[in-house]
Amino acid sequence: MLKKANRLKSRGDFKRTLAGRRLCINDCFVVYGLAAKTNSAGPFSAGLMQPRIGFVVSKKVHKRSVRRNLVKRRLRELVRLCLLTENRQSLAKYRTLVFIARGGSLETSFQDLKQKMERCIQNL
Repeated sequence: MLKKANRLKSRGDFKRTLAGRRLCINDCFVVYGLAAKTNSAGPFSAGLMQPRIGFVVSKKVHKRSVRRNLVKRRLRELVRLCLLTENRQSLAKYRTLVFIARGGSLETSFQDLKQKMERCIQNL
C-alpha cells in the first residue's frame, strides 16, 4: 500500500495530470506525468518530496471488479517498490503521475510487469 502522502485522490489532480504529457506507453500501462516546479524554493525541489501517484483501471481491462482491483494492487506494489529503490530519483522529477492500465496488464506476470515498470521509470 502506498503512503497517504503518495496517493493521488482528487478528480482535479487527475485531470491536470492527464493534461500533462505522456511519459511511457507499453502494452500493460500508460503513464502520464506533471513535472515538478524547477525553482529551488519549492517543496518538490531536489527530490525532497515524492510524487503523488494515481491509478486508473477501466472496465475495458476486465468487466469484473475483482480482476480490476488485482491489476490496481499489482501496479501499486510495483510503484511502492520503485519508490524504495534508486529509481525514486527519476520519479522525484514529477509532482504527480497517473498510471492507466491496459488490457495486457491482466495476463502479464508480476515479474514481467516489474521489468516493464523499471524500463519505463528509467526512461523518464
